[in-house]
Amino acid sequence: MSRRETRGMIFEFDTCVLDTSKQELWRDGEPAHVEPQVLAVLEYLVTNSERVVTKIELLDEVWGDRFVSESALTSRIKLARKACGDNGREQRILKTVHSRGYRFIAPVSISDVSHRAVEPSSPPAVSAPLSSAPSSPSAPPAVPSRQRPAMPPASVAVVGRSDELALLDEAFADVFHGHRRAVFVCGGIGAGKSTLVAEFLERQDDLDGWAIARGQCIQTRGGVEPYFCLLDALGQLARVEPASTAATLERVAPTWLAQMPSLVDHDALDRLERRLLGTSPARMLREGVEALSALAEVRPLVLVLDDLHWADDCTHDVLDVLLRRTDPVPLLLVGAGRSDASNIGSVIEPAVAGGRVAVIELEPLDGEAVGALARDRLGGVDLPDDVIDIVARRSGGVPLFAEEIVAAWLRQDQIAVTDGGIEVNDTLDSLESTIPATLPPLIERELAALDPGELDVLEACAVVGDAFDAAAVAAALDRTPAATEDALAALSRRHGLIGATGATGWPDGTISASYAFVQQLVREVLDDRIAPSRRALLHERVGRALEAGYGDRAGGIAVSLAEHAIEAGDTLRAVEHLTVAGEQANARSAHIHAAGFLESALDRVGDLAPSGERDRTELLTRIALGPALVATRGWFDPSVSENYERALELCRSDPNGAEAAAARYGLATVSELQGRFERTESLLTPLLAAEADGPLAIEAHELVACSTFHQGAFDRSLRNARMVLDSWDEHAYSVLMARIAEHPASSCSSWSSLALWALGRSDESLELAEHAVELGERNLYALSTAVQQRAMLHQLRGEVEPCLEWAERCRQVGEDQGFPMRTIQADIYKGWAFGVSGRADEGLGLIADGLARFRGEGATLNEA
Repeated sequence: MSRRETRGMIFEFDTCVLDTSKQELWRDGEPAHVEPQVLAVLEYLVTNSERVVTKIELLDEVWGDRFVSESALTSRIKLARKACGDNGREQRILKTVHSRGYRFIAPVSISDVSHRAVEPSSPPAVSAPLSSAPSSPSAPPAVPSRQRPAMPPASVAVVGRSDELALLDEAFADVFHGHRRAVFVCGGIGAGKSTLVAEFLERQDDLDGWAIARGQCIQTRGGVEPYFCLLDALGQLARVEPASTAATLERVAPTWLAQMPSLVDHDALDRLERRLLGTSPARMLREGVEALSALAEVRPLVLVLDDLHWADDCTHDVLDVLLRRTDPVPLLLVGAGRSDASNIGSVIEPAVAGGRVAVIELEPLDGEAVGALARDRLGGVDLPDDVIDIVARRSGGVPLFAEEIVAAWLRQDQIAVTDGGIEVNDTLDSLESTIPATLPPLIERELAALDPGELDVLEACAVVGDAFDAAAVAAALDRTPAATEDALAALSRRHGLIGATGATGWPDGTISASYAFVQQLVREVLDDRIAPSRRALLHERVGRALEAGYGDRAGGIAVSLAEHAIEAGDTLRAVEHLTVAGEQANARSAHIHAAGFLESALDRVGDLAPSGERDRTELLTRIALGPALVATRGWFDPSVSENYERALELCRSDPNGAEAAAARYGLATVSELQGRFERTESLLTPLLAAEADGPLAIEAHELVACSTFHQGAFDRSLRNARMVLDSWDEHAYSVLMARIAEHPASSCSSWSSLALWALGRSDESLELAEHAVELGERNLYALSTAVQQRAMLHQLRGEVEPCLEWAERCRQVGEDQGFPMRTIQADIYKGWAFGVSGRADEGLGLIADGLARFRGEGATLNEA
């Protein structure tokens, strides 16, 4: 029934009276002042109390063509409950049907305002609530004696989980008083993990002053994006509170702010990225933990992470450190995932042993709980005990399976809801024989009952993902977004396989309604049944639409675009998107993931026909792969030099381009660290001849300054270093050098210092060493090199105490930034200082151990 049809009616329920003619709500004989949208939401729900009203239906009826977020609807529901004397914990009047919508469940009586004699200044009289609608002409039409919904809504209650909810409530109460808590909800497919968490959040009446951030872990064929679910949660938080989120991240976690470009303008992002050059995995990890704690200090935080069984190892690392923290911060972490996932256990088990986390293992429901679940499914009508026994036994107590069994019986007319209760139209043996052994066949049956057009739409949804928007689905189907939105709204209302989640926008300005599958298993079954040729076509259309809609911000969804290209059979586009994903992972210091994306891209390059475009694609991929290989395997692994050799070979057509310069620089660095100084110089000679602003000319001069110093050519070393220092612009930066903890001006100050010492100009050498450290303090990624070179200078000058001091600082910086080579060098300098100051055995031991570790890395630098 629409709101227009109910104008001039009075609804009485609980202690409330809703007068639609005057747009007034009275409670306990007193007017309840509510805003018009809240009243509109309440009016629509009470007039449709015989069924579940989906979120998208409410959004359509109350907001019309205006697109608003789901949070707007949630806030109006909360205000409506408050006005009626209800709350999220009790839900006596308005019931949340998780992932679907809401239902008005309080008994209600209805009358036409024309039949009521009510003074305008007095409250309407409250009559006793009725369990069924009156027979007046303006009342809702009578319910037929027999109902057979196409696909009844999901359960409107969480049953059999009171102890689990109590544990979550207890954790929330602790956090409410300023303590950290973490709870993991584990169970098999369909156990009700997400439903339990949603019910818990719904029950908290004090969440007005809290921030809720929810992240979803996803699995794609393109690979797992590092930190995805945490960035997803922070992104959700930023959409609600962009200013405070950005300010907090800039203060304590700039590496994470750099991964969220929507929070900063282009110029600020450029400055931020320059500031973060050379970020190490340790820093990214540390700042991720600090970010969550700092955000909780600004506003108490509930962090919900769904489907942790698909989380990447970077996310695991953050959670592991987060769970070790004991400082009092109002932060509640709620994680949900499948029990059989070993990667969850690796995070949870140490924390459980230390008493830092509680685990809720969702056991199968007993027969009584299954009966209650079926009762909710059937609108409050009980199944016979012997039928409940079948459901309980065959479902194994899994809530999702139990609900689907009841839905299948209803759909096949084996049971029916009548005025008198439940009518069983089949024998018990027949009821049991129609139940498949597993859940997917049941879902298959439900899908088979859909119209072909509806099935086409759902298959397109499955291609887009677990969550999807109408614009992407419209692209897959080659339809208009408006027609697709209508189709999705109808599917949500009629069958309940998908639920509305609000609205989403693309960078090009496209806005459309968004949805998600109520159960991921439904998407998996749909995805498996799509014919290969149709699958490729749908993925092709979605990928192209997303590329166009995201434009120059498509890198933010590179993993998803790679998956669409892979499924579409478009190898070239797949390689391009995988390369972008690898570069993005490198920027997050997630080098293992970067190497995985980029090596996957190279594997696919072999499938491309020979062409200039193919070679260019491979070249770009190899240039991106170089830093990832260095970070994961070390400079001395053969794969590093092989990768750069192949990259240089691919530069035949453009030997002076930026990619050729990067390949030469990579090879030269390997040669330098292997002690092959002459080869380093020969590789870089073409770059030395370039203009000062040529590709990597500055970097080449820096590396040649290093190489010639170790060759004993101190004048040449000083000359090359001066070439950098005389032309250096602090606003310039080098990504390649930053990745090996080098800063051109800082490094060249160090090489000048060492060359000057060798040339007998000791005082000048110390001044330049101090300048190198000053630059390192402003560019933290360069600090480890500056302090290492400073320790080396004091060793050459024979100054024991300063050498020890800078060796200790070198070790500390190396540990903080995750550079093991610096800790090795620090121990060697420390061993020298011990040796010359009378602690020979201890000093020799440190030097021997350091050299062994140095050689273990494959290095020969500085060895005679």
